[in-house]
Amino acid sequence: MRLTTRTSRIALAVLLGAFVLECPPVLAQPQANSAHVNLYFAQVADGAFDGGRWQTALTFVNSNDTDALAEIRFFGSDGGPMGVDFGLGLRDRHPILVPATGSLTLASRPTGLPVRSGWARVYSNVPLMGSASFRLWLGGRAVQEVTAPPTLPTTLYLSYANRQLGVAIANPNNRVLSALVRLSTASGGTSEPVRITLPPYGHTAFNAGDRFPQAGFEDAVLSIEGEDLPRDEFLAWTMNADASGTFSSLPPGGVAPPISHWDRIWNVYQRVLNFAQEAGFVTTPPRLTILYDQQVNAYARGGTEVGIYIGLSELLGDSDSELAYVAGHELGHILQQRTGIRLWYPANAELDADIWGTLFAMGAGYDAYAAAGGLAKLAMATGRAGLARQVFEDIALADAHRSFNTRLDAVYDFLVLLCSTDIGRPFCQDYKRIMHPHLPDSAPLSLRELEEKGYRVPDLAREFPLLRKSGEENRAAERER
Repeated sequence: MRLTTRTSRIALAVLLGAFVLECPPVLAQPQANSAHVNLYFAQVADGAFDGGRWQTALTFVNSNDTDALAEIRFFGSDGGPMGVDFGLGLRDRHPILVPATGSLTLASRPTGLPVRSGWARVYSNVPLMGSASFRLWLGGRAVQEVTAPPTLPTTLYLSYANRQLGVAIANPNNRVLSALVRLSTASGGTSEPVRITLPPYGHTAFNAGDRFPQAGFEDAVLSIEGEDLPRDEFLAWTMNADASGTFSSLPPGGVAPPISHWDRIWNVYQRVLNFAQEAGFVTTPPRLTILYDQQVNAYARGGTEVGIYIGLSELLGDSDSELAYVAGHELGHILQQRTGIRLWYPANAELDADIWGTLFAMGAGYDAYAAAGGLAKLAMATGRAGLARQVFEDIALADAHRSFNTRLDAVYDFLVLLCSTDIGRPFCQDYKRIMHPHLPDSAPLSLRELEEKGYRVPDLAREFPLLRKSGEENRAAERER
């Protein structure tokens, strides 16, 4: 899906022609469903054996219009560092750059070391697609290869099973992990569970027949489940094999819900932050803190830190767009704290941050209507349309429902005004055509109606001088391409 490039996403911030900054409307970068800022590969195999060797190759695709800066880390079965040679010697950490709208493939070099297996984790500043390929060499000739997609931590994994099935399990946590492996058949039989215990960052790989030597495998399904739920999240991958020695890939078997909320928060926050930085509103990125207390909350502190509680991500379920609105809302508070300016609603910090949250989430490619879902869930969980008082302060109105409606009205007014301008209209038409083709059109409001509700039209060039510089630099970059 292509909604906006960097230039037109910045133009979203410019609601009226009077906003001085002029950015031509152009189409934007797509973001694949599998793209993520944290990529995990549950199996890595590298090294020589008598007559052959295993080789691992990692391929990354960057659909963003900015370079991706990432680091690959390899862990061995004992949880310690695992050295892999990609041409610069054995290293367990490999910094990489994946060019904008480009790809990168790294293949391990022969080292003479015996076969070792482990797993890999990739940290990136923008979402990346990735895959791992395992190639078998015999007598100096590549004879087979199987490819695996990256995975996210899960608490339950399901797979087709036969006796030769290859199974890899990795522990992405800095604590001991226990998982239970079971075998079920269509006839209703279920094996006694096999407990797998892994050290912090540890890994194991085995064939199903070795763990279930007495079992029948006709129409069998293998399941892996964390023992201490929901703490025991793990990585898993299975590879089909048969008696002839042929390997083939199997579809990912991670079961959701629950999802890995830690990884989800990082992915959504980083995408929203990237847009805020590209648009020139946020220069130095604030630190992200993820908290596990039993709270439904988020905060912005001192212009330097954004905190998001796991409980908030859990409340928002599987809607990344709703989480993106909350992340953008907190970045709006960061802007307020750094500049002392409430740009859209001078009299109310929360309404002002709601507009920022909507703008930043849309600019990052998320659903513009997500603010409604996020606020509604917060109202249901807390009895009011807000979080803790220091973050989503209650508006000074008599009841929570009225406050909730006021906040929705503010976001709606913003969207209607945006889509009624010459700059915003092409974006909104594209957005509606792709994401909401069956929704009815909305009539634009007049600016005077919005002003009567406390809305103001900010002068971005005067109040955010860095934005003009950012826009000029972006236009120059576009001309050079």
